[in-house]
Amino acid sequence: MKLHFNKNEKGDIQVQLERGTVISEFDYIEMLKQLTQKNQIECEWGNLDADEKTKLNELLNKIKEAVQNGMEKPLE
Repeated sequence: MKLHFNKNEKGDIQVQLERGTVISEFDYIEMLKQLTQKNQIECEWGNLDADEKTKLNELLNKIKEAVQNGMEKPLE
């Protein structure tokens, strides 16, 4: 899965999700669905600064870890 990050003219960070060759608006459900199939995230950082990249990487690593932990638990 690949996420595309960019900052708009207001300074807000926007995210798009790449599915195959199609880039669409970010969708949490689709992100989690893709992570359950292959728990990897690639990022295209656009115009974000180093601090923003670091914070987002920390968040994405926590999300990947949570998905991994959830996948390892038995269904009850």
